[in-house]
Amino acid sequence: MIARGASELSFSAPSSRFRALLRSLLVSALALALALSPARAASEEEPVVKSVVVEGNRRVEVDAIKAVMTTKPGQPVDRKKLQADVRALMKLGYFSDVVIEQRGPPGELTLVVRVIEKPTVQSTRIEGNEELSTDDLKDLVEVKASSILDVVQIRKTVKKMQEKYVEKGFFLAEVSYRIEEKPDNQVVVVFVVNEHAKVQVRRIDFVGNLHVPKDDLLAYMQTQEGSLLSFLTQAGTFKEEALDRDLQAVQALYLERGYVNVKVGRPSVSLSPDKKYLFISIPVEEGEQYTIGKIDFSGDLLDMGGVLRGLVVSRPGDLFQRSKVFQDLTAVGDLYRDQGYAYVNVTPLTNLDPKNRTLQLTFDVQPGKKIYLERIEIAGNSKTRDKVIRRELRIYEGALSSANGIKVSRQRVTALGYFESVEVTTKKGSADDRMVVTVEVKEKPTGTFQVGAGFSSYEKFILTGQVSQNNFLGWGQTLTLQLQWSSVRQLGQLQFVEPYFFDTKWTFAFDLYATDAYYINFNRRAAGGSLTWGYELSGLAWLLPFTRVLEDLRVFLTYTGEYVQVRPATVDLLLYNRFRSGATSAFRLSLQWDKRNNRLTPTSGYYISIASEWAPPFLAPEAIFGSSVNLFSRQTVDLRVYVPIIGALVWRARLNAGFIRPWSGAAPVPVSELYYLGGINTIRGYRLYTISPVTLVGGLPTPDSKLRFLAVGGNKMVVLNLELEYPILEKLGLRAVVFFDMGNSFAPGAWSDPNVGASLYKSWGVGFRWNSPLGPLRFEWGFPLNRRKDPFTGAYIDPAVDFQFTIGSFF
Repeated sequence: MIARGASELSFSAPSSRFRALLRSLLVSALALALALSPARAASEEEPVVKSVVVEGNRRVEVDAIKAVMTTKPGQPVDRKKLQADVRALMKLGYFSDVVIEQRGPPGELTLVVRVIEKPTVQSTRIEGNEELSTDDLKDLVEVKASSILDVVQIRKTVKKMQEKYVEKGFFLAEVSYRIEEKPDNQVVVVFVVNEHAKVQVRRIDFVGNLHVPKDDLLAYMQTQEGSLLSFLTQAGTFKEEALDRDLQAVQALYLERGYVNVKVGRPSVSLSPDKKYLFISIPVEEGEQYTIGKIDFSGDLLDMGGVLRGLVVSRPGDLFQRSKVFQDLTAVGDLYRDQGYAYVNVTPLTNLDPKNRTLQLTFDVQPGKKIYLERIEIAGNSKTRDKVIRRELRIYEGALSSANGIKVSRQRVTALGYFESVEVTTKKGSADDRMVVTVEVKEKPTGTFQVGAGFSSYEKFILTGQVSQNNFLGWGQTLTLQLQWSSVRQLGQLQFVEPYFFDTKWTFAFDLYATDAYYINFNRRAAGGSLTWGYELSGLAWLLPFTRVLEDLRVFLTYTGEYVQVRPATVDLLLYNRFRSGATSAFRLSLQWDKRNNRLTPTSGYYISIASEWAPPFLAPEAIFGSSVNLFSRQTVDLRVYVPIIGALVWRARLNAGFIRPWSGAAPVPVSELYYLGGINTIRGYRLYTISPVTLVGGLPTPDSKLRFLAVGGNKMVVLNLELEYPILEKLGLRAVVFFDMGNSFAPGAWSDPNVGASLYKSWGVGFRWNSPLGPLRFEWGFPLNRRKDPFTGAYIDPAVDFQFTIGSFF
């Protein structure tokens, strides 16, 4: 090329030290030559670029490369621009080297952009891992197949794998990588693991703990000594972050026991010679134990000093406990925050008396200004209307701020069950005494469309279909259409509930249904509906101020009209005046108090319902309902309690009790209204409707008619359900449950049952519940503890285990 008189000048990104040095010398020499030839520089013009040619590219388009460059055809050669072009191309991340060369005479100058593309990742592989599976590690790999090789991503992956091994107790594990070259400029990235042995915390010692035993300190720590069961409990696993938190926990324990001058030093961690065990030593300077001396208050108390003394739980002479003092700080602060002093500052001032080992405690209160709520903003609700959220708030624009009001508002919005999360934040308003409150929600699906099938040991094949919307059109209403079919029951139902009718305290609901249920001795077919009006008693606060505290306490009046058809299971079954069909016209007065933290999936709180139902003659005039009507009165109690135990473990209890009696001696309660227990919604483990008082009856008056026991239903019933529920796959809505049920149905005049211990049938069982995208599903296996036998054959009536499947919630 030089022989043809071509001159060549190249710019490139350094690929090695030698190459970079060579180019540097070349450019310096050329610059020196140009500097020594002023006459030539003055007489000749800078060459003009006629064309730009790209070489070496395989994946990156030529136009994409030229688009990055500032040097274009028709422009004079500018060395600074060419250097900038090289840097810009390297920043794309696609090339390992870029060289720009100058070819041809000045009048026919061509710029040749020669690139070397980075290789493509063909695949990744992990080697040497035995204790941790490839599935555990592959999610950590940031390098993806078909991507451009990126060493930074590889190093990040190595670091993540190393941290994963440390988390699992492999303190000495080493992770490296190698790159295997493949044809067509492709590579395989191999992560190489050297696990070594798992390092276990063998012993944790405390130096200087004269008054607090080692076992007490270890109970507060995440880091634990290893044992033979460490493979199950993960005890003995070392994590540096956990140990740092443990030091704070140790200090907190000492402060809880009155050692206010305690000092917890940095631990020393040593490795056993065989590199299998860690030994941790934590130095502690306990200091003296202090009791509380005088308790006082200072600052601007706003004439509330007497009230403050009644709030604090710490008392003179008590051992100093940090948790109690923190509780006192919160109580004092909340008192002022509820009075509108949102930015109150409560500082605990302490004065130690080393001689008497007492601590004088002074709560200094600086309330600041009263703060008013300038604006309440709702965010995150793309579907739910603002008013559905606002009507649950107990804070109001223009009113004084209230800490308790904010807390209760968050609880009430969460209890709707429409949102995954509810966060309430505050910020300064347009003035120092103004505050803006933001209620930010994260919506979750509240509608379901379900078509499903299941199997029960008693109902056999079950078909279900449901369309449900718990937040219908974002108005906070509930609309449900449900269909169920099995060999023993069919159901069709349409329900609608409006909890705030026209934005008032009134509730409006209606229910239309048709059912067909097969009991042991008869079939009950019913069609009808109900209409309900309810009112929240706190709405009477304008008239009766004490009702202001009765939030979530509602009174309901429900009218039900239905026609019931009853047919005996067999034609030879005779029982006078029991299998009667007729119309029911009844009203029910109920009182409900709902304090659950979430109405769809509660984990704390309670629900109480007390109801009295009447079906008197005057509600069923013969002109409308005919001469065959069902007359009775019924009282029921439904109590549900939810208690969080540890973490996500929830204990639930439900008590159901009912009592029904005839309206008069001439109109006995029809068998279809009496109580039959058993099944997935009452006493699990016993088949549906099989728990009932029985009587010995005969069939048709023929010589071969046999006696049999007939389940006649009870006029009293009680059921207690106890459950422990724990989410096993929380993101998927899958929860496991262990339960214990007991209950019975009692005949008129009887309050006990000699056929079963404690007069109650008992069972236990396990199951799981799935909040599926199609709706809540229940799968439960019950084991009866009081299996009954046929008195004539001696065979068991109840199976050893009963599987039940259904749709819907139980608690």
